[in-house]
Amino acid sequence: MWNKPTALAMTLAPLKEVLPRYGIDFPALAGRVGIDPELLTRPGQRLPSARIQKLWLIAAQESGDPLFGLRAGQLARPGIFHALGLGIVSSTSVLAALRRIVRYSSVVSTNGRFVLIVEGPEASLETRRTELTIVPCTQYFDALVVTMCRILRLCAGPSAIPTIVTLPYRSDVPPEAYHEAIGCPVEFGADRCTIKFDAEIAARPVLTGNPELAAEADRMAARYIEGLAPDTAATRVRALLLKAMSSGELDQDGIALALNQSASTLQRRLRREGTTYQRVLDTTRRELALEYLREGQHTLADITFLLGFADQSNFTRAFRRWTGQTPRKFLTGQGDGLRESA
Repeated sequence: MWNKPTALAMTLAPLKEVLPRYGIDFPALAGRVGIDPELLTRPGQRLPSARIQKLWLIAAQESGDPLFGLRAGQLARPGIFHALGLGIVSSTSVLAALRRIVRYSSVVSTNGRFVLIVEGPEASLETRRTELTIVPCTQYFDALVVTMCRILRLCAGPSAIPTIVTLPYRSDVPPEAYHEAIGCPVEFGADRCTIKFDAEIAARPVLTGNPELAAEADRMAARYIEGLAPDTAATRVRALLLKAMSSGELDQDGIALALNQSASTLQRRLRREGTTYQRVLDTTRRELALEYLREGQHTLADITFLLGFADQSNFTRAFRRWTGQTPRKFLTGQGDGLRESA
């Protein structure tokens, strides 16, 4: 089990593909930072994020090309993102694809998360770091931005161009090079990396959309992420809650008994982890509620039952507490103005 942030080894595939153009041997370079090149051929294999970014830093330096990150990003394909990649291309709409990126980004990397904001005619996808890299490499983030813009066009069509991209650093690369790579103006020195685009793009269908395949990809991603989670009291409680949710038998005493411990012991262990039983229950219910509502396959009465609420009014009050709006309002506006994050 990794204690530090990790990422899929396959995310190095664009690096492996672009380096020969500069006469650089990828296996030799990877070996210098302790990475076995064979790991890229094993689906789901992970590496420490710091080691991946160190390899990016050395590769960018040895290439001598200021556009190295922009060129490498052009080579990224959804397949390097494991189950998330499958979920993206099988989403029925661009909005659904973006929400999958937010929800399952830890499949690709645990060293950050995405936040999706849809407000009126504008939408944006922001990146948030969970740990500062010890080897800052702006070209790594250049590649990330190009990759995300390519995914947007892959889902919504070639006309899906962002209105502006903001980057949290300065660059010696001419602005024209960024514009050519991503198709829009770039603002440097911002607080965070943000891709802004017209909300109309989010409403477009994905031509390769397949609801059944998307649902299977979600299950694969959820199982994969569950395997990354540390073995804590909170994760064990969550796993039991997911199994018992629709039965309505969600009392703390019953969950503690299933874990072969007293309720007081469970409370104490959760407190040590900075949480409570009620907080784990609320978080689990909120995530499932949003997922069920977005799927559009269940009535509110169904969701009330699936989440173990005694009646629909209790579910409505809880949902308003979680999101600031009722389930019906969420369905009507499809989450307009709702800030979503993993």
